Amino acid sequence: MDKKPITLLICALGGEGGGVLVEWLVRTATASGYAVQSTSIPGVAQRTGATTYYIEVFPVPIAELGGKRPVFSLNPVPGALDALVSSELLETVRQIGVGMVSPDRTHVLTSTSRTLTTIEKMQLSDGRVSTSDLLRTAKKYSVSCHAFDMNAIARESGTVVSAVMMGAIAGSGLLPFPREAFESTVRQSERGVEASLRGFARAFDAIRSDSPVNIYLLERKPVEPSMVEPSLVEANLAESDPDESTTGTLVQLPAHVRSEFPASVAEIVALGYARLIDYQDVRYADLYLSRLQRILRAERVADGDGAHEYALTQEVARYLALWMAFDDIVRVADLKCRQSRAGAARSER
Repeated sequence: MDKKPITLLICALGGEGGGVLVEWLVRTATASGYAVQSTSIPGVAQRTGATTYYIEVFPVPIAELGGKRPVFSLNPVPGALDALVSSELLETVRQIGVGMVSPDRTHVLTSTSRTLTTIEKMQLSDGRVSTSDLLRTAKKYSVSCHAFDMNAIARESGTVVSAVMMGAIAGSGLLPFPREAFESTVRQSERGVEASLRGFARAFDAIRSDSPVNIYLLERKPVEPSMVEPSLVEANLAESDPDESTTGTLVQLPAHVRSEFPASVAEIVALGYARLIDYQDVRYADLYLSRLQRILRAERVADGDGAHEYALTQEVARYLALWMAFDDIVRVADLKCRQSRAGAARSER
């Protein structure tokens, strides 16, 4: 018998249930009468990497091995993976970058969703890695690449992404178990079963109906004008109590100032102004406005009819707000110690 184990590498971020997923897969294999082995390597904090799980399943039932036992590997071998399954697109490409994926053997099942890395969020402008480039890489270096938004399915199904990944693996047909075997394992978990099965079913159907992804239709989304910075800080400010934050509304701009800025600029200026009031005080925010007014006057001279929609003032407004409200250690501590943050944490229990 020259059969070799089926090899899967699973990448998941913290809190996504990667450990539960692996446990489900091991239970499914064991209950179906197949030999299986799994190992894991923990990731690191601050979104600088994922936790990886490695699974090997021997494709012949134990009852048919004549008393023999397969020998498994504890670690994935570059180029020897049958499948890479990942809940985050950049993590998929990271594994491709270190040679784990082989274009003549490895099938890629990946989410198109992004959880921005620390390096991406540190940039003062749009520091995101292009989704289109990531998907092109995934397609180029794999036998097939099935990509869909696993996180969206998880949210809509009321479950976590591990259940969705389970459905994708089951739908791919890579493992020699029927759909019912996977679903039986999910039911045995006894917690959130119906939601997990909904997510499982949607991912299973997505894989079965999907052809290898056409990456040229998935282009990078532009940054919305309302995004002063794609970071956790904005989320913290948005959930703050009214007496703790003045962010997020256009009316925070003084009326006489608001009338001076064109409509194409007003929203980003209002966000920057509110951010600086929260960061320090109104006097500091007024300094921000006075600096921007100088830029706007100069741009009106250079582009009197506003043909370029005051693009220079927009960009200066974005960058200047970030420069003047630098998130140093004291600032981060302030955000994390706010009463609203503690209240939000309590409500999630």
